[in-house]
Amino acid sequence: MRNIKNISLSALAVLALVACNKEPEVSYDVPPAVQDAGKVTLEFKNYFNDQPLQLETEYTSNGQTVKFSEVKYIISNITMEKEDGTDVVYNWAKLDKGALLIDQAGNEASKTIQLDTMAAARYKSIKFGLGVKRDHDTLSITRAVSPRFVEQARQKEMLWTWSDHFLFAKFKGTYGTNNPLEILIGNGKRNSKLHTDWDAKEDVSDNRDAFRYVTIDFTTPVTLTKDGHLKIVIKADLNKLLDGENKQTLTAKIPQAQNNLDKMFPIVNNIGGRQGTTSGKVVTVSKVKNEKTDPDVDLEGISNTIPVNRTGMFSLLSVE
Repeated sequence: MRNIKNISLSALAVLALVACNKEPEVSYDVPPAVQDAGKVTLEFKNYFNDQPLQLETEYTSNGQTVKFSEVKYIISNITMEKEDGTDVVYNWAKLDKGALLIDQAGNEASKTIQLDTMAAARYKSIKFGLGVKRDHDTLSITRAVSPRFVEQARQKEMLWTWSDHFLFAKFKGTYGTNNPLEILIGNGKRNSKLHTDWDAKEDVSDNRDAFRYVTIDFTTPVTLTKDGHLKIVIKADLNKLLDGENKQTLTAKIPQAQNNLDKMFPIVNNIGGRQGTTSGKVVTVSKVKNEKTDPDVDLEGISNTIPVNRTGMFSLLSVE
């Protein structure tokens, strides 16, 4: 009996010792690396030059009169870069949480996303994708991982069902004397025709990817403290659509019946710059070849100059 008591007391002592040395509880909803986290509110505001954008209002861009009835685009792959160059990413793999579908006709809340688990640190820039990276840009696969975002995109008519991809951006309205303005940005589908006059077919190589990675540097580094909050406001200047690095004159819808997809790329570079996938990759778009042995040919009306445009139509309005 005494031995049983001694064993019981020993067991209790071990349990007490384990309890005293028990690791503190950790929320596994937040990665251990960002347990000391703050929040960042990222807001997008659409402008035309220096004026807040208004739908159904006439503007002049690259000598053409334009009027927008619909302005939508997708932001994803949000990242903040620390002073030491380390990237802190926010839910790249989960579009339900880490992506934003901006609709000019929507309320202000629809143009805002809260990054609720960003590591406390000093940051020198913010980065984000215009569109959806290729590994999440197949609807039949992404629908299982991020069903809410795919459904939102469906309701907003931001799916390119013929290619099984998202629409990255959509601009509709009129130009000139009431000509229909329709610019759709997204990735094509292998073997889809590019142009009625060409034999070439669309491919899915890197230089045909419409995704762009934007980098915006802060004027001076900003500090996010543990449990602190930053608000970053980004300006998107829709004048850059036609009057950016590549001067564009509209003559038809882009693409028109999926036959002039090449006309999309100068506009992609105007609004998203020329960084692809990561900030270290430069996108140089060329025509799809009729034959593999044909030489590369730059697209008509597209600039492949250096230094590389990293911002497109986006700029920093404020940080507070």
